[in-house]
Amino acid sequence: MREAGCVDDIVTPAYELDATMATTRNGQPPAPQKPSRKLRFDDLGSSSGGNHSDSCQSETPAMAEIGQGHSGRKFVIVAALVVLTTWGGLYLAFQNWRTKYRERAAYGALHVVSAIDPLKAVVPPGTEPGEWRDAVDRTHAMLMTVVGSNLLDIDKMDKLGAELDRSVKRVEAHPESGRDELAAIWNEMADRAEFLFQDSRSPTLDRHPRPKILPPRPAKPKLTP
Repeated sequence: MREAGCVDDIVTPAYELDATMATTRNGQPPAPQKPSRKLRFDDLGSSSGGNHSDSCQSETPAMAEIGQGHSGRKFVIVAALVVLTTWGGLYLAFQNWRTKYRERAAYGALHVVSAIDPLKAVVPPGTEPGEWRDAVDRTHAMLMTVVGSNLLDIDKMDKLGAELDRSVKRVEAHPESGRDELAAIWNEMADRAEFLFQDSRSPTLDRHPRPKILPPRPAKPKLTP
């Protein structure tokens, strides 16, 4: 055991040391100490957490507006692509149809309607040559309307051309049958597509008037109930 008078055993309380240092520092009286502000955890929450929630609330509508704007632009782009694709498909389909239509019309004019032209040189007995040629020209124009109406495909045009060839051969063999054969062509075309002979812009409503030198068209039999 150490002796009671040992210097090492003397313990000075800390508050006494602080008081001694405060009174004897540089021989000056101690400066008044300002009370220190204590930091509370609830202050931290009110100072930081409140602002964070407000910022989140203010950012949420902005993000929603950005999302809505992005969706609107996407919808417009998709709609424009759909419209362009549809328009392109319709344009290509129309171009294809028009090309085939022109090909059929040209084929009909070259291989079908031209078959009637040799009749100009075969004038039936008792018929004025000028009137006969006019009747053949009117028949040619009427047939051009028929083959250009898009009602006949290539096969039907070939059949019509074969019928015209047979009519021409019969007239060449028997010129006296010329008017009857030409009238039969008008009757057959009227039965197939009579609406093609009408024109609302014409005073007589006839797009292709029947030649006067031809026999009239036979009346259709009335249907009995």
